[in-house]
Amino acid sequence: MNMLTGLVLIYLIVLMWFGFCGERHSSSGRAFLTSGGRAGALLCALSLVSTIIGGSATLGMGSLAQKIGSGAFWWLGVGAVGLLLHGWIAPKIRALPAVTLPEVVGVVAGRNAERWAGVIIAVSWIAVTAAQFVALHTLLLTLSSPLAAEVLYVMIAGVVIVHTITGGQSAVIRTDAFQAVLLLGGFTAAAFWLLGDRPDAVMALDPVPLGDRFGPWDLGRMMLLVGITYVVGPDMFSRTFTARDGQSARFAAWIASPCLVWFGVVVTGLALLNLQDPQPVAGWLSSASEMPAWLKGALALGLISALCGSADTVLLSASGIVERSLLAGDRTNAVRFFVGVFGFAAAAAVYVSKDIIWLLLTAYSFFVPGVALPLLIALIGRVRRLNAQLWTAGAVFGGIGGLVGNVTGDEVWTFAGMGVSAAFAVASRFKAPAGGSDAFGSLR
Repeated sequence: MNMLTGLVLIYLIVLMWFGFCGERHSSSGRAFLTSGGRAGALLCALSLVSTIIGGSATLGMGSLAQKIGSGAFWWLGVGAVGLLLHGWIAPKIRALPAVTLPEVVGVVAGRNAERWAGVIIAVSWIAVTAAQFVALHTLLLTLSSPLAAEVLYVMIAGVVIVHTITGGQSAVIRTDAFQAVLLLGGFTAAAFWLLGDRPDAVMALDPVPLGDRFGPWDLGRMMLLVGITYVVGPDMFSRTFTARDGQSARFAAWIASPCLVWFGVVVTGLALLNLQDPQPVAGWLSSASEMPAWLKGALALGLISALCGSADTVLLSASGIVERSLLAGDRTNAVRFFVGVFGFAAAAAVYVSKDIIWLLLTAYSFFVPGVALPLLIALIGRVRRLNAQLWTAGAVFGGIGGLVGNVTGDEVWTFAGMGVSAAFAVASRFKAPAGGSDAFGSLR
């Protein structure tokens, strides 16, 4: 047994232990999805870091650095800005009678709008989960032989799905905290090793993440398409509803935001110093790398933690949304069933598409104009009931436009979809039903 296999086995045992210590006997879907809404700010912040630092923020950013250089930093940079904004609206979200993002849509725009949001997220987040598994498979192929990589991949994917099914949010958020520590330790150690081993190369890196290959217009597009998912996203909302109160949710987002800046700098630096490798970030773990063996082990665990920490959160969010918003139920067993179905589908997608960034942009192109942007407009200012017909019509046309834009490669459709959904969302505030500013009642 080599060092990697031993570390992975220990890691998987810890994940299963957290699963069995979670909400194994909960019959309430609400409790299974929120762990009773009693998590503190630090636990939620660590969970946010583990959830966000996934396949796109590691291997995906490495590939992006090969195309646009230091501008790759902004994949996490816009996320840091988005989390700051999410912290601003988090207390409003936490105060609403909801458990998932589509239920928030239901509060402000009605049941049909909630169902539409649920459909978009159920479809889109399979692609988001698949991106994490694709990155995991790619990483394991870098670290070991093809046969060993396949065996490890099946083991890790299986344990991620099983521990999520077993323990729910209670297991996921505590596992995330453990994984965030591994992430911070592995990447920070790698950063200091680079500074000590090759200081001249580090100092020679371009410190300005804007230039000819990634300018202000590109940054604006990324903020709209990627950054907004950190302001209004099902994974961010799941952490807000898991927090014990609105202030804890706010501080969690504000603690996690600077961590994203740090990871953005470190991951971009690792990639830029290894651009000749097909996988600039994972390539540091290859046998040809000069990185010490102990550091390779720490960085490998950090990378595996990044990919698993995103996958379980996304799986649980999507499964809870299907049960509560599409099926109008609150059954724990149903949520567990959907975790298994979505997990298997996402794990199998690794043999269909290998492009992490494309998978994520496909999901975001559908989700942002169809849900995130109009909901953000609804949450700005005083939260109130909106004109459901206008909001839903704009969201439907916007989501379809965004998806067409991604499929055809013509961004005009995507931005047209955003414009339509934003315009209808604004109109729905002016055409709100009478009494719309009254206190909201329970959804259930």
